[in-house]
Order: sequence, then C-alpha cells, then structure tokens
Amino acid sequence: MTNPYGPPSGPQSFGQPSGGFPQQPGPPAPQQPGQPMPQQPGQPVPQYGAPAGGAHPPGYHPAGELASWGTRFLGRLVDGGIVFVGVLVVSIVFGLLTALIASGGSSGAVATAAGIWVVGYLIMLGGGAAFTIWNSAYRRGTTGQTIGQKMVKIKTVSEQTGQPVGFGNAFLRELCHALDSLACYVGFLAPLWDEKRQTWADKIMQTVVVRADDQPGAPQAGYGQPGYPQQQAGYPQPQPGQPQQPGFPPPPGYGQ
Repeated sequence: MTNPYGPPSGPQSFGQPSGGFPQQPGPPAPQQPGQPMPQQPGQPVPQYGAPAGGAHPPGYHPAGELASWGTRFLGRLVDGGIVFVGVLVVSIVFGLLTALIASGGSSGAVATAAGIWVVGYLIMLGGGAAFTIWNSAYRRGTTGQTIGQKMVKIKTVSEQTGQPVGFGNAFLRELCHALDSLACYVGFLAPLWDEKRQTWADKIMQTVVVRADDQPGAPQAGYGQPGYPQQQAGYPQPQPGQPQQPGFPPPPGYGQ
C-alpha cells in the first residue's frame, strides 16, 4: 500500500519543522555587551606663554616684542633732552641775575654775583641728579617706563618675571650704564647685534626692554607668541586633522 502523501523529500535538517508546517521563529539571539573602545591618551597641552620646544620666536620675549635699538635711543634722547632743557633754563636765569648784580662794579656786588652763580650751579647739579633718580630709578623701577620710554611706548622689565624691577635694581642698572660707555660706547650699541637686544647693563641686571603698546594681535605677557596658537587650560584640545577622541563606552547590555 502506497503512502498517499508521497515519500519524504529528504532528510530534515535540525530545527526545521516536519510535515510542511511553517517554520516558527526561534528565540532572539543574545546581544553581546558593547565592547569599550580603547581611549587614546591625551596629548600634553603646552603651558601658557611657552611655545613648542621651549623657545621664543626671534625678537620676542614672553613680556612682549623686544624694542629696537632706534626706539630705545629715541627714548633716551627724550629723557636727556628734559634734563638739558632744565639745566639750560636755570643757567640762563642765574646767568642774567649774576650779570645784573655784578654790573654795579663794586667788590660787594661781584661777591654777591659769584655767590648767586654758585647757588645756581648747585641747583642745576642737584636738580638734574634728582630728576634722573626719580625718572630713571623710581619711575622706571615701579612702572617700567621713564618719561621718554612712555612717549615712545617701550618699557624695561625683568627677564625672568616680565615685571618692573623695582627702585633698587633700576638704580643699580643706571649705574651699570657706566660700563656701556667704555670702549667707545660699545655697550650701548650691543642691542644692534645681541639676540635679546640687551646692553651690557641689561645683561648684568637681567633686564629686557620690550614694546608697551597694545596693538591688535600683539602678544600679551604670559600668553602664546605669534606663530604658536594659544591653548586653553583643562582638557587637551584636538589638533587640526586629527579625529576626535572617543568618549565614554556604552553601558553593557546594549548593542552597538
């Protein structure tokens, strides 16, 4: 007796239903927990005011752009011109007064005129010295600028701190300028070829002269120099052309 349903078509594979019934959906495959992606170590962030490699661009200092020799010379001419004008005015006044008194011709008038001239000379000497100490020591030491330096927009600061050096160091620096005058003023000319544009007095007292004008885009004290982008403190910043670093991995139990 033959089978009305016919012979089986072949061996049934495991998991397939028999008798032509539709296949039942199986249980869902378990999802694997998300694998955390390894994070790349952050690149170190350059410190403020420290360009790559620890060197500064030529002609620059963390306190600003180094002042040129011509600008420094112009500022000193202004300071020296103030003293010269003051001495000239005092000498003219006392000279006329002495001549007027001595014109009497008497011995007493001549002696009085001589005494007045001595007083005028002491005023010129003392006034010039007092102004120089106030302008070149006190004013430069506390603000970084003499009157002449303020007019040409430069300032004298410490090479280490970028701040004014104080009255005492500014006074000693002024005395050290005596060494700059040796050998035909070679020390005063040294900024023309010196890398940091320093005179001999600057090298002894460890000072530099920088520009004080705030120009758009000019480097400020303690910040990055031209050609070196500033970095913000905190997390490392992505560099141009580099992919963004992966964040936190997804929690286990969720598919990717």
